Amino acid sequence: MKIIKFFFLFIFLNLIIFEIFSLSMCTFLDLCSKPNYSLKKWDIKHWVNHEIYGVWHKEQSVFVHQSDCFSAKYFFNNFGAKDKVRDVDGKNRTLIIGDSYAEGYGVDNESMFSYLIENESKNEIEYLNFSTSGYFGSTQYFILIKDLLEKINFDRVILFLNPSSDFKDDSIEYGKMFHSKKYRPYFDLNTNQIFYYNEDYQTSKEDNLKFKDILDNYTYSYKFLRYLKNQLFSSIKNKKINQLNNRNDKKYISYYEKYPEDTFLILKNNLYNINQILLEKNIKFIVFTIPSKKDIEYFNVYEKAQNNLDLVLKNYFNEIGIKFSGILDTKNKQYKLNTQNYFDCTDHFNEIGHQILKDIVINKLNIMNEKI
Repeated sequence: MKIIKFFFLFIFLNLIIFEIFSLSMCTFLDLCSKPNYSLKKWDIKHWVNHEIYGVWHKEQSVFVHQSDCFSAKYFFNNFGAKDKVRDVDGKNRTLIIGDSYAEGYGVDNESMFSYLIENESKNEIEYLNFSTSGYFGSTQYFILIKDLLEKINFDRVILFLNPSSDFKDDSIEYGKMFHSKKYRPYFDLNTNQIFYYNEDYQTSKEDNLKFKDILDNYTYSYKFLRYLKNQLFSSIKNKKINQLNNRNDKKYISYYEKYPEDTFLILKNNLYNINQILLEKNIKFIVFTIPSKKDIEYFNVYEKAQNNLDLVLKNYFNEIGIKFSGILDTKNKQYKLNTQNYFDCTDHFNEIGHQILKDIVINKLNIMNEKI
């Protein structure tokens, strides 16, 4: 009996020691976030699986998003978009499409750039923001817009491409490695068809609290072990992971300067198809590229770096008659983004960033002679 007690005491003390060690690693080396000490499932995912888009939001729902550097309250409308309630019919309506950057990851609905633009609209234009987080790329932009054409009225689409993630989100090779348990659509260049990967996860539910969620909520040990697992996974497939994440000798290379040709072909195909379905409905189409914090940092460090992507996109869009502008190349200091316009704990825009983004977009649309 004493041996059993000693054994359990030994295990318990070692668990305590490892928890203290994990706390020190997570805290001093900033390797992982702190536990929230709650029995409620603490999930940063405010999206759900969607049969057509792959990922979307629950209609008429509220989500409180808390992290180490922000706390935000999201409202998802009658269509499941992070936007105010919208009627099906309406005039002077611009549809905003993009990923988490355009959705307003980390800020309240009222702080989003699209909300701010609508408030300042001199022509009473509604700016319907139907962007979403959840690893959303150009294939999904096309699917979403095509579906919304049958559900709601709008007469202009502004699409925000995010090079730092869109190329990876359109890559099935990246998806098999990093989204192995996600139901997602991809475009196949060989068959010229869209297919869905991981259909077994199409209706999977993740709302129930599991034992691993309790460990995640209450211990540094679980978070530290997860960090070690990810590092081990990265080291095993380091060469391929570096290639997919645009790293060369551990140095990040902005997708604005160097982009993968195969997924660029997918991007061009999806943009062309979006333009075609909008032309059929006589709907205007405008495209912006939007930089991440990593892109801003990259061009700040490497002053001779070239924005090759925007140049190629500009030439391509001129050929097919789409209005385009790159936000990264804004030279006017009054309308320039910097690293302070992003959150410390994520690459996404903070509230000030959304205000500046609003000013940049308004300025760019004015240059295009577009109504605001």
